[in-house]
Amino acid sequence: MKKIMYLNIILLILILISFITFRIYINVNNENNKKIDNNIKDIVIEKNILKNYTSYLYQDETGNLYTKNYNNHNEIDIDAIIKEDKINDFNNKVEELLNLKYPKFIVNSLLQEDVIRNYLIRSNELVIYFSNYQLEYELEELLYLKVNYNEIKDYITFTVILDSEYENEDGFKYNNSKKSVAITFDDSPNKNKTTRLLNILNDNKANATFFVVGNKINSNKDILLTMKSLGNEIGSHTYNHKSMKRMTDEEIVLDFYKMNDLYKSLFQEDLKLIRPPYGSYTDKTLSLIPASFILWNLDTNDWKHHNSDYLVNYVLDNIKDGDIILFHDSYDSSISAIEKLLPILYSKNYQVMTVSKLFEVKNKPLELNKDYYKAS
Repeated sequence: MKKIMYLNIILLILILISFITFRIYINVNNENNKKIDNNIKDIVIEKNILKNYTSYLYQDETGNLYTKNYNNHNEIDIDAIIKEDKINDFNNKVEELLNLKYPKFIVNSLLQEDVIRNYLIRSNELVIYFSNYQLEYELEELLYLKVNYNEIKDYITFTVILDSEYENEDGFKYNNSKKSVAITFDDSPNKNKTTRLLNILNDNKANATFFVVGNKINSNKDILLTMKSLGNEIGSHTYNHKSMKRMTDEEIVLDFYKMNDLYKSLFQEDLKLIRPPYGSYTDKTLSLIPASFILWNLDTNDWKHHNSDYLVNYVLDNIKDGDIILFHDSYDSSISAIEKLLPILYSKNYQVMTVSKLFEVKNKPLELNKDYYKAS
């Protein structure tokens, strides 16, 4: 009996010691957390612990985000996690990844000296939150960049387990929180005008569909190859740009396959889209050609209005999610309008894509021998 009583007493003592030890541990850690969070009244959005580093993402009362990082409870800045001789390499990598994610007009703003960068240390990546930047158009999104440690493994001062697979952020990927439209260009290609337009589209993380006239292909193969390589789409605008209503059925079919053969010789695939010149076709025409007929629901009439500001305002006043917009790459005023328009559309939460991509994201598969005016 006494033996059992002694064992119970010993067990109670062990429990008491464990409890006291646990309380001391909790108090010490609370004290350490108080040191880290001292005088910070803002909301902690995220907390990460990696080796000796503790990284916090805060939101202040105005909604702005910022970070604080600690090494063994001492606050540190970016110099503590990037090797001194690798700072320039790190900054170059950030610029490279920014150019993958954002349009040029945003990247140029984020690279200015007075822009503030806040760094959040995660287990597999460094996240950079940007503030104090100046943009011509107010954005509806938070500007940040995820930098996987695979990209900067030789620059950081600590060791991590690298992801076996990862993807960098890509500004051309569809975002289902945004509105989507397709901008199309008829009578393409047009030498330097089209080349300039392709650069503008690429700089703004936009793609378009070009309806190409077949008799221009042989003298513009390099432009068409570049067009496709940048993610744009090519459709037929017939070989000779004749009204289909003035052609016989046999002429329509021969024209399509003549155009298709040229396209196939370049891209080893058949044409899937066609835009009849002048929007002119019949129900019989639909049955003759194994392609989707792509029309439009927003016509800029840029062949008549050679004023870029007018064209920009017309689109902004009438654009809606799912629209197919008609331009021509034949006019300098149209190219200038696109250059002005794309940053504004981006700021208004629109993404500009090819016709096929638009119908894909709207879950409306394109069918052959049918006509389409919009995807909404």
